[in-house]
Amino acid sequence: MTGLQLTRRQYYALCTMVLLSPLLHLVPRKTTAEAGCCGWLCALAALMPLLLFAWMLEGILHRGRPGEGIGEITLRALGPVAGRVLLGVYALWFLLYSAFALRIGAERFIETVFPLSRPWPFVVTILAMAVCGALGRTKALFRASEIFLPLLMLVLVLVLVLVFAAPGLNVKNLLPVTVQELPGVARSGLTVFGIGAAVLFFGAFTGGRTPPAPGRGRAAVWWCVRICVLVTLLSAFTIDILGAELTAKLNHPFFTMLRNVSLLHAVERFGALVIGLWVLPDFVLVSMLLTLAVNCLRAACTRNAQLFARKNPPALVLLCAAAAGAGALFLAQNAFETDALQTDVVPVINIVLLGVGTVGMYLVGRARGKI
Repeated sequence: MTGLQLTRRQYYALCTMVLLSPLLHLVPRKTTAEAGCCGWLCALAALMPLLLFAWMLEGILHRGRPGEGIGEITLRALGPVAGRVLLGVYALWFLLYSAFALRIGAERFIETVFPLSRPWPFVVTILAMAVCGALGRTKALFRASEIFLPLLMLVLVLVLVLVFAAPGLNVKNLLPVTVQELPGVARSGLTVFGIGAAVLFFGAFTGGRTPPAPGRGRAAVWWCVRICVLVTLLSAFTIDILGAELTAKLNHPFFTMLRNVSLLHAVERFGALVIGLWVLPDFVLVSMLLTLAVNCLRAACTRNAQLFARKNPPALVLLCAAAAGAGALFLAQNAFETDALQTDVVPVINIVLLGVGTVGMYLVGRARGKI
């Protein structure tokens, strides 16, 4: 294995960091809108499909050669022409996703801390941080995730403890759980599955860079279980405090809930502190998406079929960053349009491309005898 080499801990630390940014935008707001007071069950509905997807993805990576991620396997399975076309499509997908990540990060600051502000200062700030990450070594992103993740997990645990200790908890807001709510719970599970599966797929581009030691599949299973437990706790506490109706109406219910939370009466704007820290997942997510887009474009436009073998070209990084920044500023005119695209359009694109990139690619590769 040449070039990028990762530990399994670094790999799943980055996956978790990448997940945190879109997770708290769609969960529990969208899941509660779909399932009502039963929205806290969304992760339980998503667990089995997510485990099956992780198992399938690990099976594909297991068939790869040493050092191959999902990008190299795609080129080998589909052939040089179709494989490069699909990598080009992936690059556009990553740029679109990064554009929405930038805009959502900006809207989060505007709605919760700086009302009536314009989005471009926040978009430019997050994008500048992400460009610095993408211009550096790819492994630095994984190391940064390994450092940042314990801090964010500690903050989340502290938030849950403070919310649990706050007056106003009402378990009745989580009930009743009836048979009539099951279709809504299934739809909310699809939302969580789409986020988790997309993150696993993003990470799979570097999946061949982790050591092929025993227990790799078990590590993927435990990651899925931990994420579903985290989603359940965050959803249950938010719905419990705000109620299902208000949770479904707010754009960022988790961060809105933190407005009235103080830390031992010493830090009154504890919510603003947490929101400020959430720029770290935005930074890691956008940096990783830019890195993936650059490597997919380079592999699609050249004869070099190995991703992450060299440092990202600065000109291509800046070009991709400019495209993502322009998309963040011009794809939607306001928060309502951003929310509509993020909740209705992006999940559909995710599911389609995930199906093509895993099931479709695997079947074609097996039929051609390449994997």
